[in-house]
Amino acid sequence: MMKINIIFIALLIFMVGCSQQPDIDISKALGNSEDYFREIKEIETTASAYDGKKDIKFRLMVEGTPTEEEATDLFNQVLETIKENTKHQDIWEYYDGYFDIKNYDDGVIYEASKVKGEELKVVSK
Repeated sequence: MMKINIIFIALLIFMVGCSQQPDIDISKALGNSEDYFREIKEIETTASAYDGKKDIKFRLMVEGTPTEEEATDLFNQVLETIKENTKHQDIWEYYDGYFDIKNYDDGVIYEASKVKGEELKVVSK
């Protein structure tokens, strides 16, 4: 009976450990990612937020209107840059990302989402 209890406890600890998000400083990673994008000539400014649970939001403010292909490339760069700044290759298995590109004339022109288990989805507004 004691052996079964030990196995059960070990299994329970393993399952809880596997289901938790990794210890990542999301705020620092987002700040570093914003700094990176502000250095790109086509990006006017950036903004990001984290809800403290699982949702990451990231905005790129641009002049003009990029093509959908250029917007998709920028969104993929955002995904990759955040991943690099967290130093966790599997970050998008724990967090959902919601992104947009906005310009001064038209407001939000593209939105994208990266939900756990799904590919990046880009929508023109």
